[in-house]
Amino acid sequence: MGLINNWVKIQGINIHFIETSLETTNNEIPLVIIPGLSESAEDYIHIMEALLPRKCVAITLRGRGKSDAPQIGYTLEDHIGDIESVVNHLDLKEFILMGFSRGVSYALGFTFANLNLVKGLVLGDYPAFHSQLPIGWVEFFSGLPPWRGKELNERMTTNSLKALQNESRQVLFWDELTSIKFPVLIIRGGQQGAVLSKEDGDRYIEMIPNSKLVLFDESNHNIFEPSLEKFIITIKDFFETVEG
Repeated sequence: MGLINNWVKIQGINIHFIETSLETTNNEIPLVIIPGLSESAEDYIHIMEALLPRKCVAITLRGRGKSDAPQIGYTLEDHIGDIESVVNHLDLKEFILMGFSRGVSYALGFTFANLNLVKGLVLGDYPAFHSQLPIGWVEFFSGLPPWRGKELNERMTTNSLKALQNESRQVLFWDELTSIKFPVLIIRGGQQGAVLSKEDGDRYIEMIPNSKLVLFDESNHNIFEPSLEKFIITIKDFFETVEG
């Protein structure tokens, strides 16, 4: 039992994903992972391994990692299409969906279009909106320190970053949250640098009846550090809620 690389094509664009290779069938609901802005599926291998034998799928969205990087086509809808292409290819009929950072906005956009497929939602340190990236964002983002051990130029091309900025538009999801009836786990970092504010965390709880917020008080935006074990325990507890 291990992990395998695979690709699916959408409108001529190859989308990379990593999935758990299961030798035997189990009754656990699969987990589909949507990485953060510049991340790829490889960033989540350690999490997928920690969750074995649960079926896990981590998707590398367009313009990142081993997925193709088209010149244009980086709207919210394009990214939702990437997720749908993998889900349809694997013929997943129900799963838990996890988004981290900007991956939360892609996960929410997919969820509202596919409420019949999602059985649980994990939202990692990000509010319920898709932001419009301002002029100058590419230069700002390119000047940040390496993220989780990798330089930005190892993750995304400059063209992909520029297209992501140029094609971004603000979309608010707050009012749509009331349509979610399944369990939702919100994880918020407690240190400086966390993106999800206390106010927006409370807003999630108010809008989604079947939701729980967990504060990782020792983490900043990178909720997987300093304790990956804490993250794994937290989501395993959530899985029990979804499947219970």
